[in-house]
Amino acid sequence: MAPAAMTFVVLGLVAKRPGSGYDIAAFADRSVRHFWPLSRSQLYTELSRLEDLGWVSGITVEQDRYPNKRVYDITSAGTAALREWLEAGSGTQPQRTRDPLVLKTFLGSFMDPDRLAEQLDHHRGQTAELRAKLLAVIGHLDSMETNSSRRFGRASARYGVLQAEATIAWIQEVQALLEAEQGPTPPTPPTPPPPAGPTKLRRIGMPVPLLRF
Repeated sequence: MAPAAMTFVVLGLVAKRPGSGYDIAAFADRSVRHFWPLSRSQLYTELSRLEDLGWVSGITVEQDRYPNKRVYDITSAGTAALREWLEAGSGTQPQRTRDPLVLKTFLGSFMDPDRLAEQLDHHRGQTAELRAKLLAVIGHLDSMETNSSRRFGRASARYGVLQAEATIAWIQEVQALLEAEQGPTPPTPPTPPPPAGPTKLRRIGMPVPLLRF
């Protein structure tokens, strides 16, 4: 069976940032996680598979104060396999993703509009946070000496920024649609004046006692 795409994702991470499993996982969290999520258990499973394939080499490093760790680096066979996979023509077509919020919007006529609006607003906030994180990544890369790896890393982060901005723009359109569906907010009725207090009536030269009803 041919290796899955996840195998090559981890192989690429090792190629870009050799190190321990912990180091590679931390690098994944700062980079590919934004467009290709993978768990730590998946990463360690793939590292073991790559070592069995001879595409990475691992050595055990002894540590005095911490448990021993295994450090990985890509082999020449791994570099050749990664290049062959990257340059293959298959697998580059746009992928259709399953997005629960888009599905809920598609079925929005069956939802309470306020609940859909709440979920859209929550997703908008999360997307804005992701955009801010990616912009921070780009800013960090821009502050460093440029090289080929960082230039392509910046380009992939820009993809995430533009995708987040497109998502936010789409949410704003749906929110405007919800507002139009609900119609204008009815005007608030005027507040009635407070009831008048007891008064005294006066006739010329003759006081009138307080009226009570």
